[in-house]
Amino acid sequence: MAEELILNRYRPLEEAGAGGYGTVVVAWDPRIQRRVAIKMLQVDPSLIPAPTSDAGTYDVSSIPGLEEARTAALLNDPNIVGVIDFEIEGTTAYLIMEYVDGCTLTQLMHNYPDEITPEIVGAVFKSVAHALQVAHENQVLHLDIKPDNVLITRQGDVKVTDFGLAKLSNREGFDKAAGGTIGYMPLEQMALQTLDVRCDEWALASLAYEMIARSNPFFAEDLKGAKRAIDEAELVLPSLCMEGISSEADDVLFYALAPDREERYATVADFAEELQPFLGNPKTGKRQLARLVGAATDDAEESELAPVEVSALDRTNPWRARLLLRLWSVVNCTIVGALGLSCMHPWIGGVQGLVFWGILALVIVAAAVIPHIGALIAVAIFSLALVAQGAYLAGAVLLVVGALWWFFSGRHSFEAACAPLSIAPLGLLGLGATTPILCGYFLHVKDAIIGAAFAAVLALALAGSAATGLTNWDMLPIWASADLATHNNLGFEAIRNILTTPGLWIDAITWVAAAAVMAAFCSRANRMLGFVGALVAGAILLLAAFAHVAASTAGAAIMPEAIDFVRALVPLAVGGVLCIYGVPIRHD
Repeated sequence: MAEELILNRYRPLEEAGAGGYGTVVVAWDPRIQRRVAIKMLQVDPSLIPAPTSDAGTYDVSSIPGLEEARTAALLNDPNIVGVIDFEIEGTTAYLIMEYVDGCTLTQLMHNYPDEITPEIVGAVFKSVAHALQVAHENQVLHLDIKPDNVLITRQGDVKVTDFGLAKLSNREGFDKAAGGTIGYMPLEQMALQTLDVRCDEWALASLAYEMIARSNPFFAEDLKGAKRAIDEAELVLPSLCMEGISSEADDVLFYALAPDREERYATVADFAEELQPFLGNPKTGKRQLARLVGAATDDAEESELAPVEVSALDRTNPWRARLLLRLWSVVNCTIVGALGLSCMHPWIGGVQGLVFWGILALVIVAAAVIPHIGALIAVAIFSLALVAQGAYLAGAVLLVVGALWWFFSGRHSFEAACAPLSIAPLGLLGLGATTPILCGYFLHVKDAIIGAAFAAVLALALAGSAATGLTNWDMLPIWASADLATHNNLGFEAIRNILTTPGLWIDAITWVAAAAVMAAFCSRANRMLGFVGALVAGAILLLAAFAHVAASTAGAAIMPEAIDFVRALVPLAVGGVLCIYGVPIRHD
């Protein structure tokens, strides 16, 4: 095979697969110096028409499978595998197509089921939906959307192939189709009814559901079983199947999967507009796809993003990663919750009472099971503690700011719930300035900025036990006295004193800036860029330490004390070490 040219031009390199109407071979085209994919289809000799001209052109309308050439020729889009040419030789038809260096979605779902993230679902869904919209605008239906027909390149680009079953529309509307694949065919396609764009919409919804739930509930042995599976399907809520998928996606998917097409969205564009916001970030998903395709093709060294770029947390088993994040959440929420409860003795009777330990147990359980709920409860408790101590304004501000943080960022992922509240354990060690580094490392730029700003507000409230600024605080005096207002003028007075110092505003501004810089550099999911971002963000926080001293001494000195200087270096070191071990996959 390697020595015999195809059509006296193409040198075959390898067989890429078989299915549908024929076999696909990867070949080299010496004329244009590039690889092509050639689909070879055996044609009934009686169906081969005579050339319509002396040039040897053919009318392919009667040849099954070659209609793909006619329909795909209309579709020129980055998300659609292009058809270059076709020829007939003997009883074999040759369809010359764009070569896609990568693998199918089927391969990824089979080999890496635990690696399919909300971001990957978002990237695949967006690209396939776009390809279908382009096809529908050109009056073409695909009619066989399934994982086998979704190709992914080494760069993470998603392309739809195999329009072999598609039919061009005529004046009476779209034609009927006899083909398709069980599990991805709606009832009207199986019943050979006149089809429209809602047929492809159902198939896309089935594919999206399968990616999220890791199974397709519509598979069956035959058409009779497939019809029964659709009519009697008991679908699990998608949001329960994959962490990070919004519960608002459930109704949208079920709407598009309605057995009666009249109950679905009118177009794929409408379906995509409704579902896309509830999936993961497509840009992040594209980078994740590039990494997976590199691994799937046993050539990770040449892929755009090798697995080594990803953090150790993402390389570990998903359940272990979630366990670590939950432990992180428990530590944060326990400290904040215990501190707040210890100061609410007018209401709950102090740390010796059962009420104290009962509420704290609730905080710990919530933090372990649903971290963002645990974080919200802990912040609410600490806000009420300020109110109980007479700091009404401070408590109200913290409660409002905490609610806004939770709604716009904290509830979206484990990392978003944990990173800002790290100010509690880190502040105990005098390392509060490391919090914005963690926000930038784990979160997108917007969430990192929101998280760092909220961490600064929470740090100010915690500073009522230290009166030294945002970077450190002391829990022991409060725990011992159970009173924010009786230990060395703590509580609201301490917060008010800190508000009047320039150092507070220097810290708050630099925290937000450092988090934004760190997140921006880490957003490329590249270890080296992340390391550079850690250096820049750490330098910002280090300069803040010098500015802090200069502001407090009216310019008489700029050098921090030795302990403060060492503490200022820790965020830089922590960020650098984290990025050496890779940049995390950001979740939405």
